Amino acid sequence: MNGRILLLILSLLVAGPVMAQPSLPDESKYANSLIGLTILGSPALGMSSVSDYTNGVTLNHNTLQINVSLGLTWSIQVRALDDLRYQSYSIPASSIAVQATGLGSRPEIFLRTTNQTVASGLATSLLSAILPLRYRAIGGSTFLQPAGSYTTTLLFSFSAQ
Repeated sequence: MNGRILLLILSLLVAGPVMAQPSLPDESKYANSLIGLTILGSPALGMSSVSDYTNGVTLNHNTLQINVSLGLTWSIQVRALDDLRYQSYSIPASSIAVQATGLGSRPEIFLRTTNQTVASGLATSLLSAILPLRYRAIGGSTFLQPAGSYTTTLLFSFSAQ
């Protein structure tokens, strides 16, 4: 493992309207009800030691900013568009776990190519917060690949009612 570095880069995309108005009984009363999701950066997990390859690595990253109006139930989903790839080599996306850590305790999910809810809640006040996510590469034989920058794209989508 000496001199080998495996870099896992997760590119991020957002699907859904930048701002969405909910359909509510008295729409004039809720004309300013909005939800917004902003990507703050793309995380990169690096593996450079025998311990990293064996035990995995974890990265806490301020990935998203969420804005939700009072009274809306909101949800953020994530999916990988494909496995992590470098040249002709690949690492299954399911080898990467994601957990929202900033808005209460959320269960860790393992990436897949279908949507999974990574965070949800009810905005009991105007919510404007950074949503830190914990990314974890699980380690093990899956990561015994040639050194390189393995990348995939994560697609975040959101909704509110």
